[in-house]
Amino acid sequence: MQHYYEQAIAELPSILNIQKSDILTDQDVCEYLQISVKTLRKFCREDKIPYTRLGGRYYYIRQVFALNLLKLCND
Repeated sequence: MQHYYEQAIAELPSILNIQKSDILTDQDVCEYLQISVKTLRKFCREDKIPYTRLGGRYYYIRQVFALNLLKLCND
């Protein structure tokens, strides 16, 4: 099963036509927002930050993340 998730993550950029550098991890988002993982999970539960969950890990697409931040700032 783990192999399936690793393969899905590896194929994600070609499916969505994005670069590997466009996929952010929890650490990337936490560092950018200067928040803890616990706070990040809270924001995800509240649908404030869109994410994709594969194999128990959370991933964020840079472009979607940036657009969502702009939307939150304008609300």
